[in-house]
Parts: sequence; C-alpha cells; structure tokens
Amino acid sequence: MKLSCKVVEDMLPIYYDKICSEESAALIDAHLRDCPHCSQILAELGEEMRIPQKHVDDIEPLKKIQRSYKKMHFRWLVGIFTVVALIPVAFLGWNEFSAQGVAYSNQDELACANAFMTCLQDGEYAKAYTYLDVEAKKHDWLENWFTEEDLVNMQTDGREMFCRMGEEKIEALGGIDVFEFVGTSPSYGTDYRGNKVHQIIYRIKFNGQERLFYVNASRSGIHSLIGGDGLMEDPVGQFCMWGEFLWQEYQGCYYDFDLKQYIYYDKKQ
Repeated sequence: MKLSCKVVEDMLPIYYDKICSEESAALIDAHLRDCPHCSQILAELGEEMRIPQKHVDDIEPLKKIQRSYKKMHFRWLVGIFTVVALIPVAFLGWNEFSAQGVAYSNQDELACANAFMTCLQDGEYAKAYTYLDVEAKKHDWLENWFTEEDLVNMQTDGREMFCRMGEEKIEALGGIDVFEFVGTSPSYGTDYRGNKVHQIIYRIKFNGQERLFYVNASRSGIHSLIGGDGLMEDPVGQFCMWGEFLWQEYQGCYYDFDLKQYIYYDKKQ
C-alpha cells in the first residue's frame, strides 16, 4: 500500500514521536526512502522539536524582568551593607554624645586601661607601671610640694612602691582573678597638658568578692586609680593609693586616722 505525501505529512509528528503503529511506521519508512520532499519535512520537524523557537516579543519581557531583578538584588545588598556599616558608627556616635561607653574620643584610653588591667590580672606590676602617667603626678607635686632635686628618682621610687603595694596588698590575697569592662562615666577632668581624662569602670573579682574598680586615663596614660576605701583597711584601696604612700615617704610623714591629720617625722615644710 502506497501512501500519498499529504497523508505522510499528517502522520509525520506521530511518526517522529514513535507513537504510531508498527504497520504505519513501516509504510512511512517505505515512502520516505523514495520521497525527498517528505524526508525534508521530517528533518525540519526534528529541528523544531529539538530547539524550541521563541519570538522576540516573548524574550524581551523576560530580559527586562531579569535586569530589574539584578538591580533590585544589587540595591538590596548595598542596603544591607550600609546598615551593617552604620551600626558601629551609630553606636560610637551615641556613646560620644552621652559620654558613656566606647566612643571615638576614648578608644586609646580604653586600650591603655585594658592593657593595664591585663597586667594586674597576670600579676605583672612592673609592666603595669609602664602604663601610668607618672609625669602628670610629678608635675602636680612640683607645683605644690617638691623641687626637681627632691623628685630626681621618682620614676624608680614610684615603680618600687607600686610593685611593693601590688605584692603586699593584692598578690598576697590571691591577686585579681578576673576583670570585666562595665562602662565609662563622663569626663573626669583634664591633665596638666589639657588632655581629657576618662573614667573607665571595671568589675573585678578579688579575694572571693566582686567589686568595682575605676581607672582614670588620658591619652598620656593612667592618671589615677580608685577602689575600695582608700587608706583604711581595704587592700585594693591601699594599692590604688600607692602614690599617696610615695608622697608620704618623700614628705617624711604618715597619716594618723585617729587625729585625722598627717604626722611629720621629717617635716619638709
């Protein structure tokens, strides 16, 4: 049975998809061997089935959507990056405005105070002493009590007194176990150079108890320390007053708590 080209053309799609009967396929095979026209149509059908054709009108909207998505994605990433970048800026700015916490103007002082506290925790008092602004204390003493000749050995004597107080008052009772940054309080004044002094607050664990410990620092170093009850029975307070004990030694006096006054055994004034 011979098929006409018209019939074969109608049957080529099911022939190409191999869903026609074996008898129909055999007849189409026989026709294609002798018909270049239908063979060409089959070849073109195969190309159309392998490569889906899209019109320009269908592609352009898709490209526009893709471009819009890329722009939105980029802006989204930029927005996230900007917000993340502004968080520390806003944090430091607010702290600068409120004069509390880590701020632009006290980062050097905080770094100095943290290094100092680490030395205390490690029991390295000679190293901790290097962070003290002894020159500020010397300037104050020269203005009020002493001459240059009196203070010629102040750096060495100060180191000896500081380390001795650390060993006797702090290390003898087990040392400072841990320290934790709590915050800062508003400016603690200025030093003689005009540098702002920041008060940096820590919580320390000492002799089984937690307490606050205050480090007053400028960009020139640690200005002073506050902890405990000063010259009374508190060892932390006594350690913080190492400068007071050095002053008494230079003045040749001691403080009588009952009389509430200095008693001079080698009066300089």
